[in-house]
Amino acid sequence: MLLVTGGAGFIGSWLARRAAEAGEPVRVLDDFSTGRRSRVDGLPGVEVVEGDITDPAAVESALVGVTRVAHLAAMSSVPRSEEEPELAAAVNVRGTLEVLGASRRAGVSALAYASSCSVYGDGGDAVLRESDPVNPSSVYATTKLAGERHVVVHHRTGGPPAVALRFFNVYGAGQPADSPYSGVIARFTAAALAGEPAEIFGDGDQTRDFVHVSDVCAAILAALDRASDESVGGEVINVGYGRRTSVLDIWGITADAAGVTIDPRFAPVRAGDVRNAEADTGKAERLLDFRPRVMLENGIAEVVAAAGDADA
Repeated sequence: MLLVTGGAGFIGSWLARRAAEAGEPVRVLDDFSTGRRSRVDGLPGVEVVEGDITDPAAVESALVGVTRVAHLAAMSSVPRSEEEPELAAAVNVRGTLEVLGASRRAGVSALAYASSCSVYGDGGDAVLRESDPVNPSSVYATTKLAGERHVVVHHRTGGPPAVALRFFNVYGAGQPADSPYSGVIARFTAAALAGEPAEIFGDGDQTRDFVHVSDVCAAILAALDRASDESVGGEVINVGYGRRTSVLDIWGITADAAGVTIDPRFAPVRAGDVRNAEADTGKAERLLDFRPRVMLENGIAEVVAAAGDADA
């Protein structure tokens, strides 16, 4: 059985559905503080458990009968982590330690941890490789790096075979657009379909590496399949598309897909945001046989079409 912490979240619910469709029993653990029960309720092969990863009893109970863990639960908002740093540390660091300790005691055979490209800080013009120095510039990034380090240490000291995956900017259908913390493609899609200008924080020339959620799920499952391999377990691996795109260009692609021509409006840069990010995906290809399959333009068109159908 696969346990997906944060399984009612955007990525977690995609992963739960994909694993269940492949025939693996899935249990979702989520406190529903940001995850949505409607994403996972009624999914064939998916058991839903309400609980907090900072609660030892809830984590221990959720791990009964589990052989593999995808640890995705986190406070994932950079702005919110700046506003509530103690809570970010409690969820992202202490919660990760609870999952790691309980997984060790349960004899879990593989664990994948959702880290973040934000641990690199501002990469400048460089393509980011796992061997590059880390320089987190936000509370969120600092907590994710701490969790990543704990995962690697647990792996090396008798914990479950584990892999830390540094996600770049994940997008796809179903990503929430109704909060200031939402992903940029989700927010831009909602604005375009409403005939409104997108809000861009900064000048719009900042770049991101956008990777489709289905590709991210493939990387997670590959990491779980190979975590016990000596060459893979204990490694930190980028998961991205391997291409940088400016936020302003993202708005242009989204507006085109929605059939609108609207100039965006600009707002001040948010605390903790990095200027540029682009993944070197060579290690993921080598160790996980991972190659992103969804082209950005096609993925955005799918997001816009799905959001349009939902609003119809």
